[in-house]
Amino acid sequence: MRRSTAPGFGRSRWTLVFLAGLWMAVEAEPGLAQSSPPWPIDFHDLNVRLDPAGAQMAVVDRFRLREPTDRRRALPLLLHRDLRIDSASVDGVPLEVETLDRWRPRDFWPRPDYAALAGYTHTTERRLLAPDGGWPVGENGSVEIEVRYSGAVYDSLHPPEVAYDRGFETTSGLIDPRGAFLSGQTFWVPFSAEDRFTFRLRTELPPPWHSMSQGERTLHRTVDGRNVSVWEETAPQEEIYLIAGPYVVRERAHGEVRLYTYTYADTDSTLCDTYLEAAGRYLDLYGERFGPYPFAKWAMVENWWQTGFGMPSFTLLGDRVIRLPFIVDTSYGHEILHCWWGNGVYVDYAHGNWCEGLTVHGADYLYKRRQSDDAARDYRRSALVAYLDFASSGERDFPLRDFRERSDFGTQAVGYSKSLMVFHMLEQRLGAERFLDGLRLFYRRHLFEPARWDDLATAFSEVADEDLGAWFAQWVDRPGAIVLSAESMPRTEAAVRIRLHQAAPVYDALVPLRWEDPSGAHRRVVRMREADVDVELPASTRRVAVDSDYDLFRRLYREEIPPTLSQALGADSTAVVIGAEESPSMRQSLRSLAEQWAQNQNMRVIDEERVETADLAGRSVFVFGRGPWQRKVAAAAGGFGEEAAALDRRADEDPVSVVYCARDPQDAERAWVVLRASAPEVCNALGRKIPHYSRYSWLVFEGEKNVGKGQWTVRRSPLHLEFDPEAP
Repeated sequence: MRRSTAPGFGRSRWTLVFLAGLWMAVEAEPGLAQSSPPWPIDFHDLNVRLDPAGAQMAVVDRFRLREPTDRRRALPLLLHRDLRIDSASVDGVPLEVETLDRWRPRDFWPRPDYAALAGYTHTTERRLLAPDGGWPVGENGSVEIEVRYSGAVYDSLHPPEVAYDRGFETTSGLIDPRGAFLSGQTFWVPFSAEDRFTFRLRTELPPPWHSMSQGERTLHRTVDGRNVSVWEETAPQEEIYLIAGPYVVRERAHGEVRLYTYTYADTDSTLCDTYLEAAGRYLDLYGERFGPYPFAKWAMVENWWQTGFGMPSFTLLGDRVIRLPFIVDTSYGHEILHCWWGNGVYVDYAHGNWCEGLTVHGADYLYKRRQSDDAARDYRRSALVAYLDFASSGERDFPLRDFRERSDFGTQAVGYSKSLMVFHMLEQRLGAERFLDGLRLFYRRHLFEPARWDDLATAFSEVADEDLGAWFAQWVDRPGAIVLSAESMPRTEAAVRIRLHQAAPVYDALVPLRWEDPSGAHRRVVRMREADVDVELPASTRRVAVDSDYDLFRRLYREEIPPTLSQALGADSTAVVIGAEESPSMRQSLRSLAEQWAQNQNMRVIDEERVETADLAGRSVFVFGRGPWQRKVAAAAGGFGEEAAALDRRADEDPVSVVYCARDPQDAERAWVVLRASAPEVCNALGRKIPHYSRYSWLVFEGEKNVGKGQWTVRRSPLHLEFDPEAP
């Protein structure tokens, strides 16, 4: 997961009350409407000294401003509210510093996007007053200013608002005895305008601490008893990261790129070697597919809290995350690919975030394709299920162009799953080689520049030698998915006839068909640009399956997919029934879990003895524990009843927790889920873990460890048609 780099975008939104208050405060400033943004900083030369025990930092920043439009105007800067400016000067002349009671967005943007400024609440605006005679502009048309500042930075970790897949604790920045995390969102570097810059960063740290940032490490040694490192980045950046901790540093060369691991003392060198070797493989893979790696180094950095962040030229992974056996072969490559998409070619967030779907397509999905065709098909189906369960209904759906970053299951389903499928369909349309040619052109043209969906459309149009603007617009500018149906038509002696139908709005799409006759299975692709298309197949055809491999971004039918946990987790209204046949201590633990889940959700928590039919009407239902409702769900499992019964028997006989789901027999859009916990003390852990397994129909846990998972098998679909070859 790439960290959002543009300070004004990709942040959680302010409350309306706070926003309204800010608006009134801003509008009340006299003369504010006449203000204009300052000139931007294009280079920082930073010297940083950290004191982890006291969460303190002391910084000297010598930064360079482009030529000012008004040489007598004060320079406004945003800086973390707990950092005080000790001195400021230009050409050795001290500058007067003013601190404003409230910061003024229009000092930084002509037209601030107030809804996107939530990451700025811990900042304070400081103004450097111009010296007598105005700002001294050098021969190169710039102004060089030195600012010295210091203070404590400690924003405690916050849990994610929703426990969706890949949700991590977050902080705007902190310096802790266990490690330091500072980013653009921290505002530990003076901010004057949203623009890109280069930098040099020198850090002084107490042993055994070492630092990590973007760029090339040009110095790494001990000076006067402190570890000193220098990081230099000559490619324009959107923010500066400073990660530090008590690290053991390992490195090796991979061609012209330096590879590093920064890990804690108890991390085995064999694990570090695994990450170094994998990094080399991924750099070669992506370099061949998309273009040369754009940085001087790559590093895997261990973190004391659980993260999976991808920054320019390094990743920050939690100490438990790096030990998960599958990470090297999955998420690690995803973070490295962000050095091409998101941290190489930047995202113009104001016009939509394209990079998450493109990174999923080029990493996670690519690995499934290399594993097998079946694995790739199942991955596409999971993407469509996620959209169906979490985003396809009501106000939860939105155009892909409006996606900025994921904040819950719904935004993830659009920004990741739908976007992945758009790139998959584009590759199907263009062919693998032209698809890669389009990405290579896009990469060359926009490296270290912000890019939009429209830039992707332009690049692919050039390599395809056709205007793909309308094709992109149908997927990017409007919400929704294809709603496809199929029906048999009167046959002739020579042919079986079927009609494909799209509900409005109609898409320009390639619809794959699989049809079988006595000679075997065959494949055909039908282009649909209208609501109805009639297709003729040989008279010997026995069956037809429409999009059976899930190549289209379409709204699935419930009948063609198994019930999964996501159907209940994504429901807009739910209920939790506390089973009547559990012990008092178990019921209390289950009720506590249910009440945690119910926070900020349209969810009712009801003891089984008090359940009335009206309480559950229109709701998906979670059944926590044994009782009549648990047996009702098992019976409703239909064709999966035998498997559900086996899970119940296992929970009766072994100290395991089981979870399984079925559909409401009266409403296929509603799901029922049973949770049977092995002991009261595991309930909270199960509650945290279950959302991470949303794509499955059933789960088994030993203690807190998942030891089994799977999906029920579905054998029918409304898009499968059967024919009798003997029929007239």
